[in-house]
Amino acid sequence: MSVRHQKLPIAALERIDDLCAAFENKWQSNEPPTIESVLVEDMADVERDVLLAELVVLEVDYRQRRGDTPTKQEYLDRFPDHSEAINDALNDDEKRAGAFVPPTVEHLAQLFPSLEIIDLLGAGGMGAVYKARQSGLDRLVALKILPEEFGHDVKFALRFTREARTLAKLNHPNIVSVHEFGKVDDTYYFLMEFVDGSTLRDVVKAGQLAPEHALAIVPHLCDALQYAHDKGVVHRDIKPDNILIATDGSVKIADFGLSRILGNEAQSTVLTGTHQVMGTLRYMAPEQLQGSRNVDGRADIYSLGVVFYEMLTGELPIGRFEAPSKRVEIDVRLDEVVLRTLETEPQRRYQQASEIKSDVQVITSTRNPAFEKTVVTDAQPREDQTTTSASLAQQELAGRMLLTRRQLMERVENSLRPLFRGQMLQVLVGIALIVLGVWCWARNTHIPHRVVNGLILHVYGVLVISQSLLVVTRIKRIDYSKSVVDIRNKLDSLRSGYLRAGILIGFVWWLMWIPVCVAVGFDGVLHPYSLIPSLVIGIIGFAVSVWWFWHMLKSSNPSAESWRRKLSGESIASAYLALDEIENAQIR
Repeated sequence: MSVRHQKLPIAALERIDDLCAAFENKWQSNEPPTIESVLVEDMADVERDVLLAELVVLEVDYRQRRGDTPTKQEYLDRFPDHSEAINDALNDDEKRAGAFVPPTVEHLAQLFPSLEIIDLLGAGGMGAVYKARQSGLDRLVALKILPEEFGHDVKFALRFTREARTLAKLNHPNIVSVHEFGKVDDTYYFLMEFVDGSTLRDVVKAGQLAPEHALAIVPHLCDALQYAHDKGVVHRDIKPDNILIATDGSVKIADFGLSRILGNEAQSTVLTGTHQVMGTLRYMAPEQLQGSRNVDGRADIYSLGVVFYEMLTGELPIGRFEAPSKRVEIDVRLDEVVLRTLETEPQRRYQQASEIKSDVQVITSTRNPAFEKTVVTDAQPREDQTTTSASLAQQELAGRMLLTRRQLMERVENSLRPLFRGQMLQVLVGIALIVLGVWCWARNTHIPHRVVNGLILHVYGVLVISQSLLVVTRIKRIDYSKSVVDIRNKLDSLRSGYLRAGILIGFVWWLMWIPVCVAVGFDGVLHPYSLIPSLVIGIIGFAVSVWWFWHMLKSSNPSAESWRRKLSGESIASAYLALDEIENAQIR
């Protein structure tokens, strides 16, 4: 059995981790120790092999950073009795097997009896995240499950233990907290802070991110990155999917260190895979793409620049891209900030995330008529906005407004769903009327009254379907990323079409019941003593209904708007109510 498939207790992994950390610290202090001096004699053979494999990987990495070219044969000669550990460390060619399939909620409930597993929030190549509740503490948590294939890999166990211990110590308001980590059966997991909100990816994709919102988000990201970098932790996978925006407007970065834990096992690693290509390609720094062994916090700064550019413009800075101010109306001084984060050479970028925050705050807190305004202002703007506290207050306001707008727009969209479903049901009713009409006349072409009534139902069914599709089309045409004025205009058009359809679909039933009765075989309704009174009552009822309808809705009637909302139904009325709340909150 290879070294990587050995199983070691957590205590042994932590002991190996501590020895590796001390070994790295000496290399970083320019006092490189020998591997032989670190190997512990009183270790079990399996533990010593695992420790040796990790020390070899570490030493190879640090020697390569200094320009050396160590070879595998050199280490085989140095440790002839541990050839398997050396080969395992420097010639690891095992591949990940197949796509990750997230466990079911029922299966996790058995693995974690102390948790109430509520729902699967999302899944991908790096695992799955579930919403859960800790009953004892009465709090919601996020349960991150890593691919089970790693459960048999002692090298992954060591890497997981080492990184998770570091991540659990990250305590910052803009970083998703890790409450607990461990392994159950062959499943590694993180128990993390639950963030009720959306990913930045969802917000950008919905087109709901204005430049001022981007300026509100970036300082929080800088705070989180600076804190982590000061702790020696590099994220390596900054992208919109890993940035969460909570319903209270707070911004949090998730999955710190996860790309290091789940690195490509098919390449040599510095315990955490420094030489492998990690992260999402579109957001990766050039040195990551080149497989550099010296990736540091400046790689995160580059990725932040890509995210910043995408937030401002809605596009990625690929190839020969334009400065942000050429794509959107923003303060041109922001161009220099964004482009500096996107420098190809790490030494030409910002060296600290805090520097980005400072420059953004200076730009957003100073007033200069020569530059475009990019800051969200209060309902009653204050003249003095040059202080940092004012800038921070506006950033928080922008963040809350972004989430508030998104939630209210979702209410508008959700309120129209019952109307959409109702119209689709009406399409089925129209199809049924067409079928009934055809059934009425197709088999009775020699009976005039059946042909006439069948054709009436046939035509009426087509009109019912066309009116329903008209309403459905107008619902689908509403773009919730547009301005409130544009959405209100689309909603007015929807309501107008729906009300006009009401005349044709609703009031005509004063008369339409007659051909329906004929179609189902009740010809007695055509007897003069029945037909004439029915037609008289139907015509009068239809005429009075239409007169009352237009009288209530005509513009000269002071209560016309109120009647429009009442007659348009609960769905459209709820949509207007949510839209009114957005306008009252002075959200664009």
